[in-house]
Amino acid sequence: MDLTLAQHLSQLTSTFYREVSPSFSATRESAWPGWLRMVDELDLGGRTDLEVLDIACGNLRFERFLAQQGLDVRAWAVDSCDDLVARGERPLRATNPNARVTYRHLDVMEALYEGCDLGGCLDAPACDLAVCFGFMHHVPLPEHRRRVLEALLAHVRPGGFAAVSYWQFLRDARLCEKAVPVEGGNEGDYLLGWQGRTDVARYCHSFAEHEIDGLVEALPSAAREVVRFSADGKSGSLNRYVVLQRL
Repeated sequence: MDLTLAQHLSQLTSTFYREVSPSFSATRESAWPGWLRMVDELDLGGRTDLEVLDIACGNLRFERFLAQQGLDVRAWAVDSCDDLVARGERPLRATNPNARVTYRHLDVMEALYEGCDLGGCLDAPACDLAVCFGFMHHVPLPEHRRRVLEALLAHVRPGGFAAVSYWQFLRDARLCEKAVPVEGGNEGDYLLGWQGRTDVARYCHSFAEHEIDGLVEALPSAAREVVRFSADGKSGSLNRYVVLQRL
C-alpha cells in the first residue's frame, strides 16, 4: 500500500468516528473478556492503584473496567475523538471517584504520517501499564504499527507491561460478508460500514499470525513477550492479545 492510499484510509476512519460516535459508544459499554485474562497475567503484587497509558482510549471503558476491579486508576488517555472520551468520563467517576484521567487530544495517525516522535507526542510519564486496544487494525502501514508499539514500551517503567489487541475479524463469517477489500491495499485490508449505513466506512486490517510475530520480533531487546492469547466475540477468538514486559 502506498502512502497516499494509507492517508486516505485514515481520513475515512477519522470521519467515521466523528459521524457515528454516539451509536458507536452505545455499543462499547461492556468490558472485553480478554481484559480479565490480561489483568490476571500481570504481576500487580496485590496493589490497589495503577498508572496507565491508554492510546486510542475511546469512551474510557478500559479505565472503567480497571476501576471495577477495585483499582484506583491514574490514567493518561489519548484519542482524537473528544466526544467519545467525554461520554466516558461520568460513568468512570461514578464507578470510582478516585479514578483520575489526564486526557490528551492527539490524532495518532496524523502524528505518524508527519514523522513525529510519537512517544514524545503522548506527553505521559512511564506507567505501570500501557495499552492499545481496538486501534491497531486502523493503522494501514506496518512501519507505523511498529512505531505505536515502540511508543507504548517507551512509556512503561522497567518491570511494567504493555498490552495490545489485534483484530482478526476474518474469523467471523458475518463480518467477512460485510467486509469490502481495499483496492490497492494489502492482504487483510478491508472497509467496514456501520449499522447498515452506506455513507460511512472505516479502514480495518485483519491480522494474520505471522504479522503479529513480525511486530514482536522487531521490538527492542528490552522487552519480552509474556503471553499471547485469543479472546472476545461469540467465538472467543476475534482479538489476539499480546502482553509484553519491559525489562
